[in-house]
Amino acid sequence: MLMSGKRLLTKLVVATLLVLVLGKFTACEPEDWMLSIDCADCYGYAPDSANLIINLTINAENDSVPLTFYLGNYEDGVIDWQDTATQEEFYLYSKMNSSYTVRATYRSGDRIIEAFDADEMTLYNAKEECGSPCYIVKGGIFDLSLLE
Repeated sequence: MLMSGKRLLTKLVVATLLVLVLGKFTACEPEDWMLSIDCADCYGYAPDSANLIINLTINAENDSVPLTFYLGNYEDGVIDWQDTATQEEFYLYSKMNSSYTVRATYRSGDRIIEAFDADEMTLYNAKEECGSPCYIVKGGIFDLSLLE
């Protein structure tokens, strides 16, 4: 009976580790830099700002999409910037090492649809991997596109 318990515990530990490892390699983040570092993406200095990247849906009903950028959480209500996008990819030069929440407002007939996404834009020092001063921007990518 004791051996059976040890086998069960071993199987449970192995299954847990597999889930954790496989979860890392199937991460949703497009900027998942843990898998590989591209030294061509380096800044030779630590930038204090970089572009937030917002992916949107532009179509016949939504040829322009109002955007609101919040510092931190939407619930805190601290508006950093407001703008209107007319292309499916929108960039906003913003402060590094900050959390942002972005709201996109779409129309669908006489209804309003609000899409939200949040992320933090940080800097990773890849000097060890690339051999010289190398800073890579991580995060700051928002998917606010409508589901089809």
